[in-house]
Parts: sequence; C-alpha cells; structure tokens
Amino acid sequence: MNKLGLLALATQFAPRLFQIRRGTWIGLGMGLVVLFGLFVWAAVALAGWLFGQAQGWLGAAQDTAAGPAQSVLEQVERVAPAAREKLDAHLGEYLPVLKAEPEPARDVSGEDLGPVPRYAGLVRSAWLRDGSTTAAEFTGQASYTAVLDHYARGFPALGYAQSVLSATRDAETHAYTKGAERYNVTVTRSGGQQVSVRIEAKRP
Repeated sequence: MNKLGLLALATQFAPRLFQIRRGTWIGLGMGLVVLFGLFVWAAVALAGWLFGQAQGWLGAAQDTAAGPAQSVLEQVERVAPAAREKLDAHLGEYLPVLKAEPEPARDVSGEDLGPVPRYAGLVRSAWLRDGSTTAAEFTGQASYTAVLDHYARGFPALGYAQSVLSATRDAETHAYTKGAERYNVTVTRSGGQQVSVRIEAKRP
C-alpha cells in the first residue's frame, strides 16, 4: 500500500474517531487508572511476599546454624571442667608453689600487752622489745570506731586514767596510766575495714 492509500484510510477513520462520545473517553481513562492502580498494588504485594519469604529463609538458616553452635558450646562446657582438673593435677605435681593455698593469718611470736584483751578478730602482726619499751601490733578487718571504743572503755573500766595524745580522722593515740603502768594505744585505719592497733608498754 502506497502513501496515498494510507492517507485515504486515515481520512476515512478519523471522522469515526471524533464521533466517539466524551463519556466513552472518560470511561477508558478511568479504566486505565484502575488498571495502573491494580498493577501498583500487585507490585507492592509481591514485594511484601518476597520480603516475608526472605525473613523466613534467614530464620531457618539461623536455626540451622544455632543447632551445631549450641552443641559445640555444650561440649566445651562438659570438657572444660575435666581439662581444668587435669591442669590443677599437673600444677600440683610439678608446680606445687602455684597450687598452694594461701596460709591463714596467724599470730607472730610474742605476747599480748595490757590488761584489756585484744579486739576480737585481730591478729598479732608484730612484736618488739627495746629496752624499757615493749610494743605489739594487731591488724585485721574491723570497724575503726568499734576498735577505738573497745580500748577507750576497757582501760578506764579497770581504773586507768585516759588522755588523748593525737587524733585525726584515720588515727588516734591514747595514753592510759595507772600508778607506774603506762600504755600508749594507737588505732589506725587504712582504707576500707583494715584496722591496726599498736600498744606500747613502758616500764619505769
């Protein structure tokens, strides 16, 4: 068909195209809009379905990986105590110094000083005799104020006169005298509940 034939066909069809009612055009436009909306809805629904499937696959993969991992952890927990026991046995056999338990605190040689018994729980950690002066030191975990009160009440209850020689927030020294007897008691705290008591007895 030549160009003249196509032109003649278009001339015959054009009047019919312009004869279509406006309502028909509106209907066709609305139909296209509805089809486009359905297409968009289908695309969103498909994307949501694919996302849900992907999450399901990931969850299954995690569950699959978690099973062997949990088994490995259980095996390690069962094996670790046995390995530790073997290590402790070897340490005790070849390196007894490393395995040895720390020695409990005990009194050093010497004797307690003064008529007031030491505060309960303290250990004699030092003892010294130098000429007319004898000193003993006791250390341990205790309440600083409770230790102070123990000696501040104990000596006067036995007839000793009390005088304060020095006092700070962390240390106090009191002198207790009765006739020719004299005791200097120093109570010191060094962080937390660590308390030390030094008692000096002076002979005339």
